[in-house]
Amino acid sequence: MNEDKAPLMKRKDVWIILAVLLVAVVGMTVVWLSGRGANVSRARIFLGSGSEPYQVVNLNEDQVIEIDQGSGVVNHIEVKDGAIRMLDSTCPDKRCVYQGEMSAENYEQRAMRHWIVCLPNQVTIELALEEER
Repeated sequence: MNEDKAPLMKRKDVWIILAVLLVAVVGMTVVWLSGRGANVSRARIFLGSGSEPYQVVNLNEDQVIEIDQGSGVVNHIEVKDGAIRMLDSTCPDKRCVYQGEMSAENYEQRAMRHWIVCLPNQVTIELALEEER
């Protein structure tokens, strides 16, 4: 009689383990899908240390935005195919340009996530994440 119970207990253990694994995989998939910013459709451009956006940009409308702050301080921001990037800047090191494009599909893999920053010219671009979730 004890021999019959041992295989049954092992079978139950296998079913429990499979159920826990299934729940874990489903949970990880839900978290991964909900964490993606697939519905992000806007970005905000800030100048200086202001808390109000200089401009809110629709990522579905291709355009080039020129920000001329006078005294030769100019940034060009490109919106194309649902992504935004600093196209050009008069800053000395061009780190903002080298940050590349930012979109709903790639912001989680970027070093600065949902930000592009030009420190010398004080221009900041932020994906509008909180409004989309």
